[in-house]
Amino acid sequence: MAGMVLLGIMYFQFWNSLTKVQAEADQNELRTLFNLGRQMVKEPQRVVIKWQGTWEGSGDAEAAAQHLSRSLQLPSVKEVEENGHTTYRAIGEKDAVNVRFNWQEISGDQSYVIIQLEAQTPQQWDSLADLQAKFGEKMRDAGIDAKWNAALQGHVDDRTEAADTMNRIEGRLKGILDAVPKETYQDETTVSNAYQVPSLKTRVRSGDTWLNMQVAVHEDDVRGTNRVTIGLPVITIEY
Repeated sequence: MAGMVLLGIMYFQFWNSLTKVQAEADQNELRTLFNLGRQMVKEPQRVVIKWQGTWEGSGDAEAAAQHLSRSLQLPSVKEVEENGHTTYRAIGEKDAVNVRFNWQEISGDQSYVIIQLEAQTPQQWDSLADLQAKFGEKMRDAGIDAKWNAALQGHVDDRTEAADTMNRIEGRLKGILDAVPKETYQDETTVSNAYQVPSLKTRVRSGDTWLNMQVAVHEDDVRGTNRVTIGLPVITIEY
């Protein structure tokens, strides 16, 4: 019996150590995004982090959603109907960071959970990095196989075509990271490039390759400048 208890303690300590290492790696990659934003964008306007993943269980999904929301010190969830699925939603604020909690039942024993954190100014970025680690840990504790992505968005002074701004950004990017272009998209007002970056661990599969970062430039007709969005591993907000 004592041996089993000791084995359990050792496993718990190992798991905690592994979780801490992963959280530190996630925060380091997020700070890489912050640094890129400071160098590539004159006016950083927003940073959005999304934690998302699948929850599976035969228990009460509403109770599980309520428990997770409370563990994150968010308001109680409210039930709504969205696209034919029961959804539990909460909107709150933590350390001046906006939080949107969305738990949607997919089937009787499966739900999909997305928690979005959004900071509007660089002064909130330290809080955002801390919340990134905390929210990821809480979601995994709740049995959710959670993955994260993040996007930084802002404007540059360029009043040129999006392709010209992208060429300038790529030139600067290659002096900071070993970014290898893998995919590209272009229309009249937008250019988007996706890259493999060996130094980044966060990644997503696209076809037969892996992507670690995406950069998009969009010509903003309202402001008369170009809007730049940098995403890890891809952009999941409108650019």
